[in-house]
Amino acid sequence: MSTTDPVSAPASAVAPGPRRRILWPILLFLVVSAIASPLLAMAQDASRIDPDFLRLTVLSTAVGAAAVALAWRLRLPFPPVTRRGWATPLAGSLVAVGLFALVMLALAAAQHAKWPGADLAKLGGAGLPLFLAAQVVGAGAEEVGWRGLVQPLLELRLPRLAAALVTGALFAVGHVFLLPAVGPGPFALFCVSAVAVSVTLAAFTIGYSPVARVAIATWLHFLTNMATFVLFADGDGSARYFADSAVAGALVALAAWLALRRAFVAAPAPEKMLR
Repeated sequence: MSTTDPVSAPASAVAPGPRRRILWPILLFLVVSAIASPLLAMAQDASRIDPDFLRLTVLSTAVGAAAVALAWRLRLPFPPVTRRGWATPLAGSLVAVGLFALVMLALAAAQHAKWPGADLAKLGGAGLPLFLAAQVVGAGAEEVGWRGLVQPLLELRLPRLAAALVTGALFAVGHVFLLPAVGPGPFALFCVSAVAVSVTLAAFTIGYSPVARVAIATWLHFLTNMATFVLFADGDGSARYFADSAVAGALVALAAWLALRRAFVAAPAPEKMLR
């Protein structure tokens, strides 16, 4: 297949030396994030912050991204910016989350499953704005690392879809703290849904600037979290719930990728190489 194919080809042609060194920032990000996660978990216990309000471990990815930015002094290669404008990703995110919610509700109805929505009244009038702000912070902290750093770097070495799948797999493994609570089977299904979400996020963010990628991904991530929380109170941790989430996520990912794939414009090599 032609190297200019917008889906199968890497975002740019990078010289062999810098291409190899692209993996070092990702490795540093993963190591620092892994170290920060248990430390933030201990901080959560000490602070007594309700994890349903804000799980501090999500900030570990922001810590990892900050470490990479400091180590490379922000001089990292980045895929060329080929897409601009906010209307499509912002409005498209609403459509994607709406489709996800409709599929989840349809599956729940077909299975006679009962996952009651969250009781927002318990948050109180003043608590709701703080809760929403905390959810935006949590989503943004994760996306700074995954869609702002890992996904773009992988695009320089892998076809775009492969970069999205690898990013999703790493993102899923980063939620390993769920494993003891839900068990191996449900966690494996969660990983499928996490990869699907990553593909959807990639479809909406590929080709945008670093700031736009993080902002768009944060918006879509926040909307998805709010949909699952408001409609299902994040589910009951069962295999059936995670299976439905995986099916809905996969359908949305497929729809988003097919709808937006033509916007992935093949571009020349980035102006700055990794030093």
